[in-house]
Amino acid sequence: MGICRYCGQRAGWFSDTHDECVRKAAQGLEQLKSCVTDAIVQCKKYDDVKSTIDRLLSDSAIPHDQFLSAFMDAWIQGAETRCIAQPISGTEFTDIGDFYRGAGLTQDEIRKTAGFKATVFSFLIWTVLNDAIEPYTGPVRFNLPANEIPVFGIANVLLSEERTTRSYVGGYSGASIRVANGLYYHLGGMRGHRVENTSLQDIDYGDFLMTTEAVYFSGLEHGNSFKLPYNQVLRFQPYSDAIGICKNGAKEKIFAPQQVANCGWFLFNILQALATKHSALKTH
Repeated sequence: MGICRYCGQRAGWFSDTHDECVRKAAQGLEQLKSCVTDAIVQCKKYDDVKSTIDRLLSDSAIPHDQFLSAFMDAWIQGAETRCIAQPISGTEFTDIGDFYRGAGLTQDEIRKTAGFKATVFSFLIWTVLNDAIEPYTGPVRFNLPANEIPVFGIANVLLSEERTTRSYVGGYSGASIRVANGLYYHLGGMRGHRVENTSLQDIDYGDFLMTTEAVYFSGLEHGNSFKLPYNQVLRFQPYSDAIGICKNGAKEKIFAPQQVANCGWFLFNILQALATKHSALKTH
């Protein structure tokens, strides 16, 4: 006779659950996810909803492993929603971190999630907008002038550009016609019409750094290294997983981090903020 892992009562032969217990726990987990996600989006702290979470766990007899999995999923969703909506301050960053710690999760467990990355990126944007930048000290380093502050660096970034190739289609070379013994007349050919094909070509692979003055890139495979000052940038083009930078009189350069998924919104917003701040400082 099996024992139900939800209620601890007998569950029958060859079974360790009651159908009703499974249904009740599933409903409780959905309510738990909604509670956690809404709390984070609404800027609540863990203590504000702890009693509700404890009641759901008790009433629905949710196993601890299922609770932690559902809580993490809900925290990630709530953190992403809140942090993408607008930049978060240092206090908010701490509160969102305290929320997952209140449930017993650690930073090691949460660090690689999209929610954690969203909180870090959102806070970085806030520091730029509020003149509270803490100089970046990570592994990506460039030799910068004394008055230039490194903001954030990313390794393993693919640099691409659009390249156009031209070809001719529909033409023919002409034919030779025998008009007499040993005498031939060659008909003129036609080159055809020109066709242009544009495709994205990989240029190099290397380190990418944003500072208060410019964007830097150092290619590790083909030596394409350069600086793009903000006052020479026409516009930033956001992509889901990359950022395009259009410079005066040059083709758009597309930077795609290979180990940071879905970072386009962050790169676009922080570069927009840095360029705006740079422009404002130069006009005063």
